[in-house]
Amino acid sequence: MILRLAYIFLMCMAMRCIKTIQSITQIGGHKTVTAFLLAIETLIFLLVFKNVITGELTILVIIAVTVGYVFGYLIGSYIEDKIALGKVIVTIKITREKSNKLAEVLRENGFIFTQSKRLYSHKGKLRKIHQGIIYRRELPKLKAITKGFKIVASVENLKDTFGKKIISSKDYLNKT
Repeated sequence: MILRLAYIFLMCMAMRCIKTIQSITQIGGHKTVTAFLLAIETLIFLLVFKNVITGELTILVIIAVTVGYVFGYLIGSYIEDKIALGKVIVTIKITREKSNKLAEVLRENGFIFTQSKRLYSHKGKLRKIHQGIIYRRELPKLKAITKGFKIVASVENLKDTFGKKIISSKDYLNKT
């Protein structure tokens, strides 16, 4: 019974990790890798499903599946943070009064954001918009420096860019 629970737990954990990596590769446009990971995930799902259906379904089996998925998600998130592939477009909405201070802090930390000249309404309050394209791995740094501001932000995956090569804020700061 313990071996069966460990098997179910580990397989569910692996399945969730693979699902996270599959999502990353799909966003990156790697169709072959994504298809291969989907095949592995399906195989693992079938093995776990067969084991759960053919064996005795107890509360321990349900807990093993649930905890396996939770741990798989946590490990997958850790892997995603470490891989941190690609670029994202970040949109920050902030009050008109704090907009220039935010732009200054962003520049000081090597982030290049465009600042709108127009004002936009967000929930009845006038806001200015700052937009920039950054590497995903720089999101924690951006979150840390904007923590002191009352902002509304959104992050969208960006598949590709054209024009000049994007450099990291670290490289930008080292050039100056």
